Amino acid sequence: MKAIITVSDLHVGSTAGLCLPRTMVVDQGSYSPNKYQKTLRKYWVHFWREWVPEMVKGAKLVALVINGDAIDGVHHGTVNIISNSLEVQEKAAVELIQEIREICPKKIDEIYIIKGSEAHTEVNGQCEERIAKQVGAVPLDKESASYQRWIELEDVVFQFAHNIGVTSSAAYETSAPMRELVAALTEAAQWGQPLPDVVVRSHRHRFVPVAIPSQHGRIQCVITPGWQLRTPHVERIDRMRMPHIGGVVFKCEEGICDLREKIYPLPGPKARQI
Repeated sequence: MKAIITVSDLHVGSTAGLCLPRTMVVDQGSYSPNKYQKTLRKYWVHFWREWVPEMVKGAKLVALVINGDAIDGVHHGTVNIISNSLEVQEKAAVELIQEIREICPKKIDEIYIIKGSEAHTEVNGQCEERIAKQVGAVPLDKESASYQRWIELEDVVFQFAHNIGVTSSAAYETSAPMRELVAALTEAAQWGQPLPDVVVRSHRHRFVPVAIPSQHGRIQCVITPGWQLRTPHVERIDRMRMPHIGGVVFKCEEGICDLREKIYPLPGPKARQI
């Protein structure tokens, strides 16, 4: 058995994203996480120290795919960032990723970095390219980060990419992943291209798995949860739904893929009694 751990949308640098216990900013200053980021940190450590080792127990190889938006960047005039220095955010992201190998008892054999949204990581994903080089990510065509990555594991073919359509309606959460599967089927049939068994997307900060049967077995699209809480942008487009915090593990053996997800609970609203 071999395994791929997938996390995405870390948004390091956001005041609602993952944060180190202390982040050095410019002019020898530092940033300390707020109470919400401390909760994210607690979940992040539990994910790597407790949940992941249990899920990948016995795996001959363990790969990590960070599926886009490693940092928050400087975007849309936001003030909800710890520093508008991309270098500060990138250094913090590198430290956070490198720290995984210290927190997780199970050895991570390979790291892959997928480029996310240009609004967050610059044109052509330059921020994630620099991060990928520093963490020793597996390169593709001499680039350390890529917009998509095809990986075959134990006869299971994965296609990783960050972006996918979003929706403000829970009733339509499965529409975009189904379109991804139909596009993959159409391209494979039209041009004789390889058909992935598992299509992995992120961007939404919501865990959504969709699967359809085929003559070759089940084909699935999995949208991963993220590691950023609600932001002003989210408040504008959706007032009710909460993000899903966590990650997924794909365990593969003899052509069979077993998907496991970990979603951490978030507190609901508290009404003031008057």
